[in-house]
Amino acid sequence: MSGQQGRDNRRRSISPRRDGPSNYRERDSGYSGSSTRGNFRGDRGGRSGRGDRGRDGRGSFQGGHSGALIGPSLPDLPAKVDVPASGRKLPEMGLKMVGKVGTSTKIIVNHYELQSLPTTKIYQYQIRMRVPESSQRRGSEKVSAAQEAKAIVHASFQGTVGPAFVYDGVSMGYSPQKLCEIGTKLTSMIDLFGHTTERPNQVEVTILNTGTLNIALLVNYMQSKKMLLNPMGSEKLEPLLKWLNAVYRSDPSSRFVTRPNANAYFERTPETIFNLQSTGGILEAVRGMFQTVQIRFGKLTINVDTTTTAFYVPDRRLTDLCHALLGIPYENNLENAYLGNKEKFLAGASRLIGIHFCVHHLSPYQNPLKRRLRNLTRSNAIETTFEIKDGSGSVSEISVYDHFQNKYDIKLRYPKLPLAHCKDGDFPLEVCFSAPGERYKELLQGAETADFIKFATSPAFTRHKQITENAKKLHWHELPVPISHGLSVETKMIEIPGRILPAPTPQYLRGTDQSAPSMGVWNLRNKKLLRPASITSWGMLYFPTSKRQGLAVIEEFSRAIIGNFGSLGIEVPSRPPTFLMGNPQGAIDQMIGELGAKTQSAFGGIKPQVLFFAFDASSDFLYKGIKHACDVKFGVASQVVIFAKALKNNGQDQYIANLGLKVNVKLGGTNSIIREKVFQDNRWMIMGGDTSHPTPGQLRQNPPPPSFSALVATYDRECAAYTAVTTGQPPTEQLISSFGAMFKEIIERYKVKNGDKLPERILYYRDGLSEGQFQQIKDTEGQAMKQVCESLGGSSRPRLTIVICVKRHHTRMFPTERGDKNGNVLPGTVVENSMDNDIFLVAHAGLQGTNRPTRYAVLVDENNLSADDFQRITNNLCWSYARATRAVSVVPPVYYADQACERAKLHVRHNDQGQSILGGAHADLRFSMYWQ
Repeated sequence: MSGQQGRDNRRRSISPRRDGPSNYRERDSGYSGSSTRGNFRGDRGGRSGRGDRGRDGRGSFQGGHSGALIGPSLPDLPAKVDVPASGRKLPEMGLKMVGKVGTSTKIIVNHYELQSLPTTKIYQYQIRMRVPESSQRRGSEKVSAAQEAKAIVHASFQGTVGPAFVYDGVSMGYSPQKLCEIGTKLTSMIDLFGHTTERPNQVEVTILNTGTLNIALLVNYMQSKKMLLNPMGSEKLEPLLKWLNAVYRSDPSSRFVTRPNANAYFERTPETIFNLQSTGGILEAVRGMFQTVQIRFGKLTINVDTTTTAFYVPDRRLTDLCHALLGIPYENNLENAYLGNKEKFLAGASRLIGIHFCVHHLSPYQNPLKRRLRNLTRSNAIETTFEIKDGSGSVSEISVYDHFQNKYDIKLRYPKLPLAHCKDGDFPLEVCFSAPGERYKELLQGAETADFIKFATSPAFTRHKQITENAKKLHWHELPVPISHGLSVETKMIEIPGRILPAPTPQYLRGTDQSAPSMGVWNLRNKKLLRPASITSWGMLYFPTSKRQGLAVIEEFSRAIIGNFGSLGIEVPSRPPTFLMGNPQGAIDQMIGELGAKTQSAFGGIKPQVLFFAFDASSDFLYKGIKHACDVKFGVASQVVIFAKALKNNGQDQYIANLGLKVNVKLGGTNSIIREKVFQDNRWMIMGGDTSHPTPGQLRQNPPPPSFSALVATYDRECAAYTAVTTGQPPTEQLISSFGAMFKEIIERYKVKNGDKLPERILYYRDGLSEGQFQQIKDTEGQAMKQVCESLGGSSRPRLTIVICVKRHHTRMFPTERGDKNGNVLPGTVVENSMDNDIFLVAHAGLQGTNRPTRYAVLVDENNLSADDFQRITNNLCWSYARATRAVSVVPPVYYADQACERAKLHVRHNDQGQSILGGAHADLRFSMYWQ
């Protein structure tokens, strides 16, 4: 066949059957003998041979095994960058520290300061795109993301707007050039690729000049030193920050893999990828760059960091992905697994829905056809048919299976599997390959998470180098677009003043060791718990496996518990716990009920206070059932023991001591306190709030499971003993929908423990929010707190302080002087983000990697906390986490609220109508930290 004949043959239309089970049809574009693999960089990728299609993935790199890999260093950035001719150097910016307590130090943060802003006008344009009627597929003028991306880079559009124009990825564009008069429009029709005989593929673009940006407003704001908690939420500052981000996104978004309007950029090189073997080799961790323009520490900065995300390994067959996602060994027949349980197969494979895949079989002259997987069909390649025309114009019906064998000489290995459905029809899974740059949007589990963290974490000194290399890759000083906008950036990370707060000393029982911690860590040697609980009735249920432990081993472990708990001050009966052998496949509620009755009888009619549950190895199924039964039905404290860890000779004492810390607070005891002078003068209540949401996979369920919310709060004078209230709410709802009722219950519980008195002061730490939601919390949860307190009467309403905790950010801190062994700043290091109570705090000593500071921003402060008081209280709270002997990275009320949300998920049961019913913790556990 000649080349022309081949091209003519490819243009033939294969009409779909309108009444059949699918509309499989062939398209022009498709397979190319060479493709853009191994580069992960969109249209900049090189062309190379197809290589092996086996399970290791075609053209995939096997990246390094350590987060420390950086790769070859790029040339250093210049020490000084000139201000562009169209710009003016900004006056020196920065903040004066308000807090005074602690040791002063200098801190490097991963922000680069903008040194100039434009003196020329910057015009703002509103961009509107629509599909004209002649090009509409389904009567809709809405432009797809793919059409928008093509239109923005089209030569026709670029010729109109010029090289200095930048687009924010949503609806606004910016340029120093006046493309049309203010208030007027430019409209053009852009001809995209992919015309069909039925209709053209056009997009109409309208550019409206809305005026110029007020650059002086930004300069005046910075010089005022009055920093907003969320500058992006300011109606006046938002357009300016969007413009700056659009300018600095324009270059990396054209060179690296990214998403529309995102701040992360990825490049697939041997140094930046790591194959996650625990996923069956179908996923890889890819380390990329993060960049965004922010106002931080009184300066206008570009925040640069590393970021790591899981991607599908490119060019893996979708059948390989199904093997891995469903846990089916590669040597097992995938088709048999599907036919054996179709619903289970489709449920597991549904995680592929939404990814892009490529097919290579259609044409040897064009790039691979890339399509988005919309669904998996219920019909297979043998059952799915369509109509095809031959050279004479005769129409016949053919199955997908026969079509692939007749036309492409491909005999399908799995003809009875479902098909991949996309906008052009259906394709057999085995001819579909994962596209480059496809993110994995589910949560990693177990060993997958461990593999990922192994690559993603880097010591602080390594991360500092990685960030420096990222700044070199971004090379702002060489980019023509920022220069044309009058912008320039310093080439070194900024250095700001900070302080190292004094380390508090956790207080244990008087008369025992009270030595100060070292580097945020201490131990329980020669210490007794401050208020140890007393156990008078206890039992143990053992679930054996094939590696069953003998009764003598279990009795010896029970004696070790008695000895170690006693050394902590916890009173334990001298006799071992009542023992019962469990059946891992049996009825959990029934076994726990039997153990409870047997224990009560053995200990003189006293109801068991705590039940231990021993596993040879972790069991998620048993754990969930036990916690639901004990928390909701029986109202008894429960503690799981993993013999694989507990019976090790090395470290058994420490393991049992950690059990003691957890059991003590579950029984209402107090392990230790941090004496805070502010708490001595008034009745304080420390409160934490959080929400927990379904995973992406769970959101695909019908109906999806609910989100959960929790409030935890102290009820004792030292602010160490907590109670929790949890509830369910609509999926993905960020605000706590039942906040008023939950807060009222919290207050009532406080009154029960404090002689019917209200707290005089409340300090509320709220987690799980972005900066854009700060005002919502103030308007909803803040108002609800005031209303509840006023409704309960009393001589005066409690004074409220509301603090937002932000952990999802990319600011990192590096010491200029002494740090820890990984190059992190010392525990207690704080820097101020404004002259109000808005700080970044590293309270903890990291176990591995680079410590992430937590941002604490005060929304409401009726208690008028000074900077020193607020910083000291927040830092000291991080040293009071009940089940650890080390400072933690975020205040415990936030930790506890998160844990209570997770425990609430185990309290849910589903009725016959498919409704989720939240049982709620038993009344006997109201003042127990049962979630520990």
